[in-house]
Amino acid sequence: MNRDEEAAEEPPKQPAQYPFAGASDANGYKIFPPEFEEDPSVFFHGTAASNLESILKIGFRPTAALGSSSFARNSGLALGYACSKRSETSPNGVVIMVRFADENAAGIRSEAFGLHLDDHRIQPLILGYCVIPASYSHR
Repeated sequence: MNRDEEAAEEPPKQPAQYPFAGASDANGYKIFPPEFEEDPSVFFHGTAASNLESILKIGFRPTAALGSSSFARNSGLALGYACSKRSETSPNGVVIMVRFADENAAGIRSEAFGLHLDDHRIQPLILGYCVIPASYSHR
């Protein structure tokens, strides 16, 4: 077996889980390492932690009421969404870090805050995620 065949047999990498070390105005509410926070090709999505397993398995699929999925250019904005989506049944939030193969593709809209994904046949590469504990109070 050659190297290409060996590589083809490797299971896909699981996205990395990053620990939540806190977020505040002092650090711009950034929750991921600087190499991701400062990369213009990386975007962030905030949601309830109960949605994480489904997103990892089948990708981003918004409810009919939403129609699109949004991705912020900075984790601080996504952190606000993650906190606002927490509930009694899902007390933790999660911020998911992604990269699109082509963020200018048809079905993706660029906005000042980040991107809207309208065509969910397009899915970003999930680089990692950070669970936001219920005990964290976002201001």
